[in-house]
Amino acid sequence: MIHFNPKVKGTCYVLLVLLLYLNACKKETDPEFSPGTNAFINDWVMDSMKVYYYWNNSLPAKPDYDQEPLQFFSAIKNKTDRFSQLINPDVPESYPRTLYSDFGIDLVTLSSAGKDQTIIRLVVPGSDGYQAGLKRGDTVLSINGTAVTASNISALTEASLKQGSITLDVEGKPGPYKIDGYLKPGPVYTTQVWEKGGKKTGYIFLNNFDIRALSKLKEVFAGFQGRQVNELILDLRYNTGGEVSVAAALAAMICQAGQEAIFLEYRGNSLAGVQRHSFGYEISRLITPLNYSQYTSLRLNINRVFLITGNHTASAAELLANNLPPHIPTIRIGEKTLGKDMAEYELADHRKPQLAGRWVIWPLVFKIYNSAGIGDYTDGLPPDVEADELSVLPLKQLGDPEETLTQKALAQITGIKASVRGRAAAEKAHRLYDSRDKDDRMPSPIRVRR
Repeated sequence: MIHFNPKVKGTCYVLLVLLLYLNACKKETDPEFSPGTNAFINDWVMDSMKVYYYWNNSLPAKPDYDQEPLQFFSAIKNKTDRFSQLINPDVPESYPRTLYSDFGIDLVTLSSAGKDQTIIRLVVPGSDGYQAGLKRGDTVLSINGTAVTASNISALTEASLKQGSITLDVEGKPGPYKIDGYLKPGPVYTTQVWEKGGKKTGYIFLNNFDIRALSKLKEVFAGFQGRQVNELILDLRYNTGGEVSVAAALAAMICQAGQEAIFLEYRGNSLAGVQRHSFGYEISRLITPLNYSQYTSLRLNINRVFLITGNHTASAAELLANNLPPHIPTIRIGEKTLGKDMAEYELADHRKPQLAGRWVIWPLVFKIYNSAGIGDYTDGLPPDVEADELSVLPLKQLGDPEETLTQKALAQITGIKASVRGRAAAEKAHRLYDSRDKDDRMPSPIRVRR
């Protein structure tokens, strides 16, 4: 989701004061619970949700405070809320582990023309598997010594996460490959420049909007300037989201918007109201903000931008895809995005000692709209040019101009028809298992600082 990043002033300050006031001035008829108990934790959760939660008017009047916190939270959430989270590092079931987060890989099982196969869709650069020679497109034959099938892959991967390692046998390669963790790299996985059809096209694969992306993005745009790039492809197909301010900084480098131009609009509950934030304002809230001109000075000579999206493009990546069009023509290529169209931020018990323990709430707080008032994409943002990256096998590497989605974008740019490669599926491949689905349920919000 999008992380909202308000400094403690204005609306957010008022909400914080209101929460403290409500906690301090409970009615005598309100129940009193002993610190550390489930009821106490749940009461703290409820008080917080009454102030910040987008659907605070739908919270139950008389909830069962004696439930386990995760059950309680699930019971009080709005039925349309897919993404608010209650997590605790001491409660594993509140924060599920995934193949991507633990091992730096994604697996997908496909069924096509009566045949099932499991392939590696992503190997994170620098990860153990990457260094050992695993590649996107490799076919997995077994996991931990057991032949992999559509019916057992979920159990096999869950067992691997529990034991802290995964061993893969891959078709056509010596093995097996054992992976027991990895160091997460910077969010910019690869960049390229291609000259074709009289165009110089820059390509960036961006995995998230973590603050660490900014220094690399500035370096890349400076390099693109030097090579006179005049078309841009931004690959967001697996982008999980991150900081709004990082998305605003990237948008400022892409389009011609002025510092005071509106980048986005937040719409909250009756206590939070509506907030319209400019490019300059959002960028000013970076931990180490630069003068606005230091972003605009990196702009390319482009009059449009191509975004590669997919079913796992989420939160701040969707925000960028939705909020660029009022400022620059934007062509989306790929599949419909996930539909995380709301911002949330972290609520923790900062009392000393922590009476509610290490529980942290990530409630949905704001709906996100662009400067033209367009939002409400809970069903995802549809592509302008529809294409499935899994429709042609074997998969090409990210950053390869012949990779299916990248090739589609280049065809739009150059007018040169994409060449036929690989083996196209006789019928649309049906996804039987997708390890990234679990990541989509994780609290990777449109992050906004309070």
